[in-house]
Amino acid sequence: MTRARDVAFIRKLCGLGLPPQTLAASLLPALRSLVPSHSGAVFWVDERGEMTGLYAERMLPPDAMADYYAKHYQARSAGFTEAFRRRAEAASAVSTHSFTRGEQGTPYFRDVMARLDAYHVLYGILRDGRRAFAQISLYRGREDAPFGRQESATLDSVLRYLAAGFADHPVDTGRAAPSVVVEEYLGITRSDGRVASAPEPWQKLLRLAALTQVSPQHAQRERATIEAYLREVCEPLLVPGRDPAHPHVVSHESPWGRFVLKAFRLADSSQGRRADQVGILIRREEPRALTLVKGTGVSELSPQQREVALLLAQGKSNREIADELGLSFNTASYHVKQVYARLDVNDRNMVAEKLLQIAQTAVAR
Repeated sequence: MTRARDVAFIRKLCGLGLPPQTLAASLLPALRSLVPSHSGAVFWVDERGEMTGLYAERMLPPDAMADYYAKHYQARSAGFTEAFRRRAEAASAVSTHSFTRGEQGTPYFRDVMARLDAYHVLYGILRDGRRAFAQISLYRGREDAPFGRQESATLDSVLRYLAAGFADHPVDTGRAAPSVVVEEYLGITRSDGRVASAPEPWQKLLRLAALTQVSPQHAQRERATIEAYLREVCEPLLVPGRDPAHPHVVSHESPWGRFVLKAFRLADSSQGRRADQVGILIRREEPRALTLVKGTGVSELSPQQREVALLLAQGKSNREIADELGLSFNTASYHVKQVYARLDVNDRNMVAEKLLQIAQTAVAR
């Protein structure tokens, strides 16, 4: 994407009014397209600057996060709260830091930043009015160039959109909106809740499924909480007389999205498996509206055509599109025809499916 398209895409994502945790997995990659970096994170804070939650594309394991909290979180030199306050009180909402050779020898860098390959950091403070409520961090590695003025200015130009997107939005506890599968992974656990074998993405999904909030303060209790959650998922499979071929399916909504867990017994010990092992497929779904916006963001549509495509996906007529966008009926009809041609579809009923397909193909890459 060009810079203008990246900014327009971020603005559209931030205007969806979804819970910030739901948006985080889509907003951070979009931000990294605008400001090249290998990963990013968002940290939410309370009025005192204490971290209340986080989402990171590269996340420390629970034990390492608990170790960080015990050793470094409140440290004078590298404490999060004091560092956040300094950035929040600075004249600019954006700042950078590249770790010197001396800093790279400190326990904090070895325990935390080196594990994340975070040798250069770009910080952005998000505000709700006057109050600073969150921090964006973008990371570059040892072999990367430091962040400079251009990257700082680019991040600064979208902070108002990010503040709207990452602000607290209540989770809709009513009827669930249509959702789309965006990722799924398979792991193997034991019936007592301990993980036997699982890829890192599965373990990250498990944390999001089991926890409504991820933060260093709660890291010491994470393992026990996750194991209790897995035991609850596995328990119905252990009922005497239950057909081992029949899986147990659990689904629930959370701030991170909708999760569906499919658990099934792995009782074939002849293949090197323990008789108490359980396979668990974890699937994360996101609101369909979010996937549709992502589809327009990676499409070849112009900014005007993206707006028209989203309204077509919502089932709007040409007249309704004209009224909503402030266009004449003929102009709206012209844009509708252009959307059909660009997406290679024949009618409005195919637009949504095409956008979903484009979004999911982009994720698969």
